[in-house]
Amino acid sequence: MLVVVGVYEGPKVARQVASVVGFRRVEAHADVLLDAAAESGLDPHFLAGVMYVESRGAVDAVSRVGAMGLFQLMPAAASDAAKRLKLPEPSRAALLSDPRLNARLGASHLRWLVKRLGPDLERVLVAYNAGPGRLDQWEKEAGGWSAWRERSARRGNSETLAYAQDVLRFADRFRERGVIAAAATARRPVTAGLSSEVLVPGGAAEGHGEPPAVVPLAPGFVPAPLPRSGDVAPGTESAPPPDAAPRRP
Repeated sequence: MLVVVGVYEGPKVARQVASVVGFRRVEAHADVLLDAAAESGLDPHFLAGVMYVESRGAVDAVSRVGAMGLFQLMPAAASDAAKRLKLPEPSRAALLSDPRLNARLGASHLRWLVKRLGPDLERVLVAYNAGPGRLDQWEKEAGGWSAWRERSARRGNSETLAYAQDVLRFADRFRERGVIAAAATARRPVTAGLSSEVLVPGGAAEGHGEPPAVVPLAPGFVPAPLPRSGDVAPGTESAPPPDAAPRRP
């Protein structure tokens, strides 16, 4: 009986341990995430969710198709993001050894997608994972984003949609754990009875067009989750511009 329990419970325990290790490894990059959030105007918990699903916080992670680092950037996406931020062309070595650079480029790429695709973060993440060009093709074939998403959800066989939903689910987990929010509070002075600030979608820094949107938080306040499918603002259903190549096959 113990052997049987070991066979079935062993993998489950291993997954739980790996999950905890991954959470802690991502949270160890809290300062990096907060800096990337400040520069891009995106929620640091959202960025943490992307980092967790992409690399589990491993700085030197490389995928089978050549995506690199914490945010699993393809060379073309990293190069474009560097140009937007007016940074030198990033080398492979830098993308695999400099967590701050990788996070800045990843956040810049995500911010670029948000500006072009609207506030629906599932849609943004599908484009991040598969490439805007491939999303454009899928939407045209299905009759738009909503039609593609509904069909993919009904069939239950879209790894890309599952990826997007995983990122948002883990973003909520990081928000619930409170480690990144505590790091944000610790690095900001308490003034006028306010304990912290949070960057929300719609802000940006140099290279993105407009200043970050900063919202002061009352003591103990936990930022609400970012919008996802079902919260799309009117006029954001247009297809994105074609991309030269997908981020992943």
